[in-house]
Amino acid sequence: MAEKIQLSKSDRQKVWWRSQFLQGSWNYERMQASGYLYMILPQLRKMYGDGTPELKEMMKVHTQFFNTSPFFHTIIAGFDLAMEEKDGVGSKDAVNGIKTGLMGPVAGIGDTIIWGTLKPIILALGCTFAMQGQALGAFIPYLFPIFGYLIGWYCLTFGYKVGKDS
Repeated sequence: MAEKIQLSKSDRQKVWWRSQFLQGSWNYERMQASGYLYMILPQLRKMYGDGTPELKEMMKVHTQFFNTSPFFHTIIAGFDLAMEEKDGVGSKDAVNGIKTGLMGPVAGIGDTIIWGTLKPIILALGCTFAMQGQALGAFIPYLFPIFGYLIGWYCLTFGYKVGKDS
């Protein structure tokens, strides 16, 4: 690709919004791969051009098996987008290696923090208020998705920044 495309904050926000649907096309063969491609496809089109051989090649890379934490997966997307922005198709092997190498550790960290720590704390807090007869106890569990959204945005921003600097 001749000219380098810089992704804007708005582009990254679109990735974050689309990341909420990561598991919308989950399947037994490639798990979250289709959702991952859906999440970053507009940015790939912006970087490589619509219908180009480079876009098709990178789409094939991004439809390979992918499965990780549905909350922390955006850190991998941040690394990926920063590397592709810098090196284009030349980053294909590195992107594939980063995705393959990080999906297990990110799942372990994300599932432990979200399902093993954050959710029980929020639910225990809600139960405590509910047992005291306070209506607030019924609304506290709704904090859980808010924390998930914030974590997803932070991970995407962090991954993109670190990926650009590396």
